[in-house]
Amino acid sequence: MSAPASFRRLPAAPAPSRLKPLAALLMGALVLAPLATGTARAADGLDDLGTLGGTVSQAYGVSADGSVVVGYADTGAAWHAFRWTSGGMVDLGTLGGTRSWAVGVSADGAVVVGGADTAGNAAYHAFRWTSGGMVDLGTLNGTHSEADGVSADGTVVVGLAYTAGDAAYHAFRWTSGGMADLGTLGGTNSYANGVSADGTVVVGTADTATASHAFRWTSGGMADLGTLGGTNSNANGVSADGAVVVGGAYTAGDAAYHAFRWTSGGMVDLGTLGGTNSYAYGVSADGSVVVGTADTTGNAASRAFRWTSGGMQSVEDWLRTNGVTVAADITDTALATNSDGSVVVGQLTNSHAFIARVAAVGSGMVTLADLQTSLGAAATGGGMALSTAGTVLNGAHSRPLARRVAAGKKAFWLAGDWGRDDHGARSGDLGLAEAGLGYNFGPAQVNVSLGQTWAQQNLTLNGQAKTDGTYLLAEALIPVAGNLWGTLGGYGHWGDADLLRGYLNAGAQDASSGKPGVDTWGLRARLDWDNAYRVAGADFSPYVDLTYSEAKLAAYTETGGGFPAQFDSRKDKATELRLGVNAVKPLDNGLNLVGTLEAAHRFEKEGARTSGQVIGLFGFDLAGADYKQDWLRAGVGIEGKLAEGRASLSLNVTTKGEAPNAWLAASWQKVF
Repeated sequence: MSAPASFRRLPAAPAPSRLKPLAALLMGALVLAPLATGTARAADGLDDLGTLGGTVSQAYGVSADGSVVVGYADTGAAWHAFRWTSGGMVDLGTLGGTRSWAVGVSADGAVVVGGADTAGNAAYHAFRWTSGGMVDLGTLNGTHSEADGVSADGTVVVGLAYTAGDAAYHAFRWTSGGMADLGTLGGTNSYANGVSADGTVVVGTADTATASHAFRWTSGGMADLGTLGGTNSNANGVSADGAVVVGGAYTAGDAAYHAFRWTSGGMVDLGTLGGTNSYAYGVSADGSVVVGTADTTGNAASRAFRWTSGGMQSVEDWLRTNGVTVAADITDTALATNSDGSVVVGQLTNSHAFIARVAAVGSGMVTLADLQTSLGAAATGGGMALSTAGTVLNGAHSRPLARRVAAGKKAFWLAGDWGRDDHGARSGDLGLAEAGLGYNFGPAQVNVSLGQTWAQQNLTLNGQAKTDGTYLLAEALIPVAGNLWGTLGGYGHWGDADLLRGYLNAGAQDASSGKPGVDTWGLRARLDWDNAYRVAGADFSPYVDLTYSEAKLAAYTETGGGFPAQFDSRKDKATELRLGVNAVKPLDNGLNLVGTLEAAHRFEKEGARTSGQVIGLFGFDLAGADYKQDWLRAGVGIEGKLAEGRASLSLNVTTKGEAPNAWLAASWQKVF
């Protein structure tokens, strides 16, 4: 038995656990219930958890309800263990040295375990962290130790520690009474890989006099689980009650290495998928479902497997037998399963993490990358509502003084905008149509508009978002002094979104949909210096414009598809300052050439977070999209008399930013 790789974790950079080299790919699907081992290992959820000031972080464990994630993160100077909740990432510190790393967390998220450097970096020791801080669990009289698992309630910690003189490393079981040496099977070394939910059963690997064997420890001592006729074996997982142990063992003559399932009746060879080798990584809470990796016929490939009393199937064939269309075999390894075995997680051949399930709410297989992308894209409805609000205020109402009439006069107008919104990753269009009425009372002119909006965006993975609704806008044009005019306004919009969230389900196109309400309101304050100066026969009117808009996308639950989600309500905000100038140059035949040049700044740096629950699986909390905070707008058009009124048509374009990249604005107004 070679030195445990866990003790090679931090000197250069933390690496995955020794027996679960892919464990960092496990994700929040395992939060359906406490894991069979009593500890959630290596979650890599859908949220970007951030760092502790550096550039890299890695999640290793998740609580039963998914609300707490633990792992390690770069501080900029060293690796530190962290505990993440929706409130953010918390540095758990060290035991007086430079580095630390968290490996496991209790079911309720209150207890975190792992390893940390001691003072002077003389050693690293197993720790147990609670709200009271990090506690050194000591060693077995040697230099180093590390915690690798924790019971569901956090009272029992298991791992490995060096003995006196660092002569060996042994599996340990720690309780409030201290660290207990679990011994070996007659050889030199041992280490613990897992612990049952109640902490009474520990499993792992221990040296015999001539080999290394899987063991199962109880209060009666360490029991050798044997092999499948060969030399070595290893225990990797244990059911919630400790009655079922899974792992891998050599067959007779060490000709192959096969997954096994051990019960009190002995070790059973789970076979392969037609090839030479297999290995079990995880087991359901009741022990009836085992998952791992196995070679296919002719050793052409290795595939993730799911084993039940009916035999071993590839994950792809498990899905196919349950009605899911799977075009090609693409899995490599299954790393864990949930309490009842209905969810399997692992790694594809392209190294992407996958979630596969068979459930009443939806069945199939999806990668974390696709799922995260699609969940983030589903938040588009709120952003689209903000963009529409901006078009109303800065398109149809971008020149409020154009609605101005003499005291005692009225104005009636029809207006409409249509444009493309293709900046960045966006791809869609939007439009509006309104009718308005204004009256100049003398001290001020009051304008009221009633309109309809619509917008559409093509989303990633063939998804689509549509919004439509009705708005009411009221503005007051107020003379301030001389040619200086103020505009104060308010805006309300009531509408609905139709959201189709696309993703690949086992390689085939799939989608889930929802129809939440989306309501928007906004305020506007503006100053125009009308005809401030004339150049080359054109009148220029500088302005400053400040708007605040807020769009609320209601909570909703999707239907259809293999992975529908329930989304929490979200609120997007936009505070924008615009500095610009309008210009009017008279032409022949009573026409005017009109133009606008404007610089815009959005004060918010990012959109609202997107949170919710993938139904039947796990919660998610995604950071909002980064905003492009500064952009320019230019507009040019023409206006003149038409049908006893005055009409205008203008084209507006923007640089990359949080506004449509181009739109046409048309209006007709009659004074009476």
